This record gives sequence, C-alpha cells and structure tokens, in this order.
Amino acid sequence: MTRLAADRKVMSDLVFSSVVLFISAGAMALSFTFADAVSVLLPRLAAGLGIAAALWMVVKNSLQLARNRRDAADLDDHGHGGPTGTIRNPAEGSAKQDEPVSTHVIDENDAEYVLSQTPRKIWLVTLGFIVGFFVLLSLFGIFIATAALSLTYLVVIGKKSWTFSIVYTVVFTALLWALTRWLTYISTPAGVLIQGG
Repeated sequence: MTRLAADRKVMSDLVFSSVVLFISAGAMALSFTFADAVSVLLPRLAAGLGIAAALWMVVKNSLQLARNRRDAADLDDHGHGGPTGTIRNPAEGSAKQDEPVSTHVIDENDAEYVLSQTPRKIWLVTLGFIVGFFVLLSLFGIFIATAALSLTYLVVIGKKSWTFSIVYTVVFTALLWALTRWLTYISTPAGVLIQGG
C-alpha cells in the first residue's frame, strides 16, 4: 500500500467516525427532549456507546494520520523514498533506485481485509437477512421478527439442529420480551399486521 493510499484510508475512516460521532451526539441530545413517560435508557445507552466508539476512532485515526505524515517527512528528510516511494543510495549520491520498500503486511483478521475479500454470495445473503428482518419488523413487530431471524440464522447459516434452534429462539425471544416489558419498560415497534410489538 502506498503512502498516499494509506493516508486516504485513514482520512476516510476519520471522516466516517466524525459523522458517526455527530449523529450519536445528536441522538443523545434528542433523548433529553423525550417525555417523562418514555423510557430513555436504551436510546441513551445506544447513543453513549456510539459517542464512545466514534470518539475513540476519531482519536485513533487522527493519531495515525499524524504518525503517517511524520514518518513521510522523516523519510523525505533523510533521502529515503522520493515521490515514488523508493530508497536512494546515499553512497553514490545519485538518484539510483533500489527495490521499492513495502511496509504493508496483510493481517487476515483486519476488518478491511475481511470485508474486501468477502464473496458476493455472502454479501447478498447478509443483505437478505437485514431486509427480511426489517420487512418482518414492519409487518409483525419486534418479537416475531427477532424469533424468525434467530431461527432462520441458526438453521441456515449456523447449521444447528432444529431442536437447539427452536429452544434458543424461544429463550432468546422470551428474554427480550421480559427485558422490554418488565425491566426497562421500553416501547417496542409494533407491526402493521400484529399490534402487540
């Protein structure tokens, strides 16, 4: 990866993180306008996590960008790597180019690498799950949508047995129902066809 490409990647991450920080801060501010009868635990928790994660990414990417620019300035000051990113031979005092230096090491656990190498079929299946969840959510409410997504994911993607998948789905949906109805009193999305969301 060239120096310019590395800077572009860090800069795009920085811009994205800044946008998420702005949106999360707006969501937090908006939660203070909710009526007293509305539970604000979940919105404030989500907004707070968004602010913390985005702030961490903004600081991390800002430091990385500064480090990249400092390293580039140091290389240029010492005659290593001109605009082409090659090493100059100081003993000969000429512009003879040695082999280009590549400092980029592929980390197979890096999110960017994983996402760039993911096959189209997996992207389409993932997108299908997301769209399917929101269609079910709008038609039947959060509990049926969650149960359907859990069961389908465990059987189709996770390759789990039907017994395990059904037990897991029932327990998970029941815990979600208890959390929203008995502990946090969070109003959940109701469906168009079933109003008990």
